[in-house]
Amino acid sequence: MTRMRTLLPVLAPLLMLWATSAMADDEIECNPDGTQMEMNACASDDLQKADDELNAVYREAMAFAKSEDANSDPQSDDESAVAILKKAQRDWIRKRDRKCGEPSADGGSMQSMEIASCRAELTQKRTEELRSMLEEGRAANEDAQ
Repeated sequence: MTRMRTLLPVLAPLLMLWATSAMADDEIECNPDGTQMEMNACASDDLQKADDELNAVYREAMAFAKSEDANSDPQSDDESAVAILKKAQRDWIRKRDRKCGEPSADGGSMQSMEIASCRAELTQKRTEELRSMLEEGRAANEDAQ
């Protein structure tokens, strides 16, 4: 028993690592024709992909906004392009989340899939809006030169 007490501090971290890796192996995989949990995983994957793409386009738009601010009149009272973009994005996120809803305890097994699907769809639309605005801004700059 004494030997076990001395080994426990050494073995405990190893057991935790083993348990964590075992749980990761049991992660639910996407299967659109599978169980509700597998369909929820698909919706979650779709949302993550849509969010990743939105973040990439947002970074491009932010870089463009920063360059616009750098080229603008420093004496101007106009709000910066960066501030406008940040505010618009925060507002959009609030509207998206309000429209799609928030998870609740009594929402049923499909609720997380429905929320993730709604958010993914709106996120894809927002990505296209941002991409279009970015292209229009770049085209306007080229025309001005």
